Amino acid sequence: MNARPIAVLGENLVDLLVAPDATVHAVIGGGPLNVARTVARLGGEAHFFSGTSSDAFGGFVRDALVESGVALALPAPLDAPTTLAVVELNPAGPRYHFHLTDTAAFNLDAGATQRALDEVEHWSALYFGTLGLLVEPMASLGEAIVLSAAPETLVVIDPNCRPSAVRDEPEYRARVARLSARADVVKVSTEDLDYLYPRLSHDDAAHAILDIGARCVVVTDGPDPVVAVTAGGRVSVDVAATEVVDTVGAGDALVGAFMTWWTGHDLGRADLHDAPTLVAALAAAVDVSRITCQRAGAQPPRRHEVIGLEGWRWL
Repeated sequence: MNARPIAVLGENLVDLLVAPDATVHAVIGGGPLNVARTVARLGGEAHFFSGTSSDAFGGFVRDALVESGVALALPAPLDAPTTLAVVELNPAGPRYHFHLTDTAAFNLDAGATQRALDEVEHWSALYFGTLGLLVEPMASLGEAIVLSAAPETLVVIDPNCRPSAVRDEPEYRARVARLSARADVVKVSTEDLDYLYPRLSHDDAAHAILDIGARCVVVTDGPDPVVAVTAGGRVSVDVAATEVVDTVGAGDALVGAFMTWWTGHDLGRADLHDAPTLVAALAAAVDVSRITCQRAGAQPPRRHEVIGLEGWRWL
């Protein structure tokens, strides 16, 4: 595999998983962290842009990233606590409560971040997502990085909306729109679309994002087919039935696998309009997401676990 550098910008955090019996289990997470781990475990070159804490949780985060093969773009620990997400587990799906203020993940130094970006001559892809779109200074810095990305860099945005964490809804919606205008791929769930475009059908909402300027909108809906909409049309990929242990990180695994597959095949922005290629990439990504759902704690598969699958034999 000829790995291409992929920059992943966003939060790392610790999920405190609270079971119905009040048992608490700590798991490292955060959508962007999961994306970076997916890329690296599949053999891609992932560079993670996020602040990590000098506390014990921060050490666990750094160790887990390094163990997966992720390059820490900003390796120096910060004297700020690790971001926390309290996740209430129940049959209807997880509920999230976030502790974000003054935490390490979002506390990026603009100069250090730019120097780390400049160390790589050409980024094949740039991902920005989740809570990073909400919390300063990462929100503004991340937006500036996306809007100044090189024309040949594939930009992937995943808002992964968390309404309970939104403090300034008009500004949040405006930022998502500005980022979508530069994005090549906007990955959203149907829940994201319900929040962002409550008066529109999911199909109309996806086209609204295209109208803003995005080249491709990828829509996930749990066990239902993954849909991708471009100016050239609509494609879908079925999600094979599987024994689900944990859906946390499933969408992150999908987008991380998509970027790995896309850049690994030396594809660019213009190729998103090629329907057969888009279907092949999504099918490979769906397989990675499916395997992730079979495990607890957002654990994407490694290269040796997928290389026998049709979409990954090129690795």
